[in-house]
Amino acid sequence: MTRPPEAQDWLDRDGQPISCTGKLRVLRDNEAELRQVMQEACADALLMDVGPDCLRQRMEWLLGDVLADAGGRGPAEKGDAE
Repeated sequence: MTRPPEAQDWLDRDGQPISCTGKLRVLRDNEAELRQVMQEACADALLMDVGPDCLRQRMEWLLGDVLADAGGRGPAEKGDAE
């Protein structure tokens, strides 16, 4: 699977590329670890006959929930922004 061009760079809150090599190293390491965990979780779910659409929805919900807990803009906060 190829990555879209916008996924090549990590962007800050203003949409500018992050250039600090230390930050980039941590972000890339975290991405690699997360990819491995997600691959294992997806493989398990699919082996247990979970539908791909359901799995995607759960993963998206989980990301939104984690972002909300971390102070990001997750789905739970959409209505609270105004």
